Amino acid sequence: MRLAQLSTIASVVFVLPYALVAANAADSKSSEENDPLISGFGNFVSWFRSHGGTVDDRIIIGHEPGTNIRGMIATAPIPANTLLIHTPGSLVLKKQYKNRCLQIREIIIPELEAGIESKWHTYFEFDDSSGHNIPSQWDRSGRAMDELQGLPPSGETHRHINWYQDACKEGKEMSDLDWKALIMYLTRAADIGLVPMYDLMNHHNGRINTRLEVDDKRALSVIALTDIPAGEPIFNTYARGGTESSVDVFNGYGFVEDYPQLWEWTDEGLMQLSRKNENHAYGRYGMGNAHAYREDDLQFVPNTEHHEVLMISPTLAALLPTKALVYTLGNARRPMADWEKLIAAHHSNLRISHANALADSAERTLAGLPTTIEEDELLVREEKSRLKKAANLSTVDVDDADAIRAIEYRLAFKKALRLITKVVERETFLNDSDEL
Repeated sequence: MRLAQLSTIASVVFVLPYALVAANAADSKSSEENDPLISGFGNFVSWFRSHGGTVDDRIIIGHEPGTNIRGMIATAPIPANTLLIHTPGSLVLKKQYKNRCLQIREIIIPELEAGIESKWHTYFEFDDSSGHNIPSQWDRSGRAMDELQGLPPSGETHRHINWYQDACKEGKEMSDLDWKALIMYLTRAADIGLVPMYDLMNHHNGRINTRLEVDDKRALSVIALTDIPAGEPIFNTYARGGTESSVDVFNGYGFVEDYPQLWEWTDEGLMQLSRKNENHAYGRYGMGNAHAYREDDLQFVPNTEHHEVLMISPTLAALLPTKALVYTLGNARRPMADWEKLIAAHHSNLRISHANALADSAERTLAGLPTTIEEDELLVREEKSRLKKAANLSTVDVDDADAIRAIEYRLAFKKALRLITKVVERETFLNDSDEL
């Protein structure tokens, strides 16, 4: 979830892990009836409107078509430029401190402690952010951590928990209230604070159909970017303008996003060569220092200093995308034909040495992992079948469910790495004399 022109953290309230998504429509209907976060939406709307909020009558919370993923759904056609949601500044749990510890400790926790006396009690009751295990909540010595196989975000999964316990709790154990407040902050807060109703929208960079406006009183309006047909989910983005990669989305919210996906990793070997030799092509052409790069004749500006691939579909990807190319993410819908033209033009301006270096790095990374894509695909099917049987017996192990998330994530990452080699083999790049 990102506010226009604001850096934000997003809600994962209504995004269920792929491992638990069911395609059976009858099952979906039955689970909707038994889901308090769907059946209770009317009460939440009443609370929201009683405090000055606005929400279009054609919006409900339900399951996205063919899945058990909760989200905002249009019940009737909604024209472009329609005001969908307006959260007044008086309903925003405002961000009053630059210090995040103070924001959690002095703003969120006191309101949670106030219980039914809090103005936001109904909002807190409707919150389900603690009901889904994001990587920050995984068992540090559990199976899910091992299933990442060292791919990013390995080593970074618990950084927020470590920060809070060290900086805010001075090393003391976290209470249940600390956990609830922190997870809510991590998964729901925007730059302006906690924003009721707005934070129920799901993420999809490829199908975003809303735009956002924030006024000087920190009120937030959500407006239809396009015509929204009946039955279509209402999407926001958690990664506007390429500022969050698919690695960040998974680490922050616990799911593998649909296409487009922006995958990134670091090749320490090439970076070390660049550090030792300032004239090495890796640094001279900008790959090693995106923010203070040395301009070459092409003035190539990569999106970041990492290796990156922007994956538009299982067969279409941009290698080392520029900031301009990545900026489209979360800011507009783009037809596939337009993506194809833009990526072809981008690759024609990308040095073949850089493309080959990226492919070599992807191949080395894949070769160093203990399982192949095909083995992971089989493993996911087996693990899901086992989890479904356990669910029927009401004996689901949380660590097993987390492990499936990790396997699905690494499988998506591996597919992106493999596609890089295919792209290099079939597409045209700029010939140059430098080799990385």
